[in-house]
Amino acid sequence: MNESGTTPLTSLDELIRQHCYPEWRQMLREKNQRITFAKGQAIFSTGQKASHMYMVQSGRVKVVADLGKGASRLIRLAGKGEVLGHRGIGDEPSYTASAFALGPVEMNVIPMPLFLSTLKANNLFCYHFLLYFAEEMRQLDQHLRDLMNLDVGGRVVKVLLLCRATFGMDGEDPRKLAFTLPRKDIASMADTTYESVVRTLAALKQQGLIDLVGKEVRLRKPKVLEKMVEGD
Repeated sequence: MNESGTTPLTSLDELIRQHCYPEWRQMLREKNQRITFAKGQAIFSTGQKASHMYMVQSGRVKVVADLGKGASRLIRLAGKGEVLGHRGIGDEPSYTASAFALGPVEMNVIPMPLFLSTLKANNLFCYHFLLYFAEEMRQLDQHLRDLMNLDVGGRVVKVLLLCRATFGMDGEDPRKLAFTLPRKDIASMADTTYESVVRTLAALKQQGLIDLVGKEVRLRKPKVLEKMVEGD
């Protein structure tokens, strides 16, 4: 969630150390579980009781909303330090979307009642998450506006830039995305078809804006790509 330049949560231990009173630090560390998920495995599912909060320790996650009648849309990407499950908070807590591992993922898992109690008792912890959740809502609103205002090419570029913002760039090749979404996931997030994504990527390559390295993408002219989605 750093598309706008905000600093993501990178360490649960550091978050607890900085924002919780001493008596809460040990409790959170004792109750936190470190759980691993395999590629494609569901971390939680739509309608399931929201019994836990999740923070990505390592790996990459996609969040998919159920649109009804068998339709779904990828609405969010999450990388190291980002939080999942908070949309389930409420009087009758249940997850409003499904989260899936895009590869091997290690998650910090905290019981929801403990998380809510920590929010109530630790002002800095609560304020930190208030800002975090507000920024996530702002970005989701912007994404919905983009779906309405950008053409297909712009929406595909927006998803590529979101991959960059969320997952970073390759350590050995600074122009290559550290992780490129599968074409079908790009199509879902850009609200278009698989075929349109393939055509758009081919056109961007022909224009010299990207390179295709197998299924992965290199951003040859990131500034030009950014200008394609500005002013939306």
